[in-house]
Amino acid sequence: MTQLSLRVFQRFSHPIRRAAHSVLTVYFFASALASLILHLHPQRAFTSLLIWIPKVLAATFTPVLMLSNLASIAAGLVRRDWKWTTAGLLGAGMSTHYFYQIQRPSPDFDRVFGPDWRDRVPTRLRPSLLPQGRWTMLLRAPRNVRREMDVVIGRSPTTGRDLLANIWLPPKDVRVNGAAVIYVHGGGWFYGDKDDTQRPGFRHLAGQGYVVMDVAYTLWPESDIPHMTQEVKQAMLWLKRHADAYGVDPERITLLGASAGGHLALLAAYTPGHPAFQPPDDDGDASVQAVIAYYPPVDFRAMYHDLENVFGRMIHDQRVTLLANRAAAALKKMGYIPQAYQVRDDLNIVRQMLGGTPCEIPDVYELLSPINHVDPRDPPTLIFQGEDDFFRLTPSVNELQRRLKRAGATIIYIKLPYTPHGFDLFLPQISPVALRSFREMDRFLYLINHL
Repeated sequence: MTQLSLRVFQRFSHPIRRAAHSVLTVYFFASALASLILHLHPQRAFTSLLIWIPKVLAATFTPVLMLSNLASIAAGLVRRDWKWTTAGLLGAGMSTHYFYQIQRPSPDFDRVFGPDWRDRVPTRLRPSLLPQGRWTMLLRAPRNVRREMDVVIGRSPTTGRDLLANIWLPPKDVRVNGAAVIYVHGGGWFYGDKDDTQRPGFRHLAGQGYVVMDVAYTLWPESDIPHMTQEVKQAMLWLKRHADAYGVDPERITLLGASAGGHLALLAAYTPGHPAFQPPDDDGDASVQAVIAYYPPVDFRAMYHDLENVFGRMIHDQRVTLLANRAAAALKKMGYIPQAYQVRDDLNIVRQMLGGTPCEIPDVYELLSPINHVDPRDPPTLIFQGEDDFFRLTPSVNELQRRLKRAGATIIYIKLPYTPHGFDLFLPQISPVALRSFREMDRFLYLINHL
């Protein structure tokens, strides 16, 4: 009976072991492939777009990839499986190299704030602002922050509807530090909303004592960029008028935005008092202490030509336009984009939104591009830009940095290798590249507010 049971067990266990071996082989090779994807730098923007989501996921789960690759090496050595060992060695090497590259410190903090800025950070803050390692395992984002939802902060100059914002306040056991951050969401100027993907970051900032305002602005085509910028400034002016109620110093407000929101944040920060962007019937001081932008478009002329040259005939293909309209219809049902939005004869959003080409309306392109508003009086600026952004924004951001430095304005530019657009939008609590950006942002906010 015992021998019979043993034979039955061996008969059924063999296929199970073989299936488990196959599953592990696929998993180990997938980990190595994901580590390889991190390093891909395609020259064609369409190819960059195709691997965008896999690249964001691989960047987010880099720690998991490193552990999987090490497990592949160990299992391969134990079982003498050269395929597992080889895949693990290649994957571990690539994921470790990526991790090292994105954590390399920027020299800009020493250049801007002096080489002794670390010594001026109080001892009690050093564990958070100056961690011993280059990467903290998790984002410090307390759950017990307070919130005020759908606060009316003004009225849209184009639709007449109320402008709404969410306000995130420090927990009761955290002292308000007197500074505030206003966040402007991304979404290509035509989709997105407040309270979209950034809650961990808001909780993190509120946990450090900052008051955070998350603004919803009117999207295109119901609005245009000058009026969107006016709405951002309405948020700034509203918070200044209500500063005492929130324990905020009206002179210590920072604008923060990502992608299209980064563009609007820079444009609003660089144009205080400009008549084209001043809210109607409000001549208040729409200036800010600093501005932070994640992967922002800064030059519409360059963006227009990039869309035309890089995506080529695809953006003028009627079949692609038809598919885009079907996708837009689905987003309308979900409430992500305005009902008035419609893809017209091509997908060059810049031409459609601005109303013509750079040759036809050069003054509009110049007016609406932050790169043309560089001035020595511009507030201190922190920019994060991934080098593998499929929108090809890096050259324009590089030029903005050069102009700001020539003008004598304060600029800290964190260029992130192997990093795609939107790198901070998916599980920033664990993503090494997102955590790197939060750490640099924490330092920047502390230094401009307290030193």
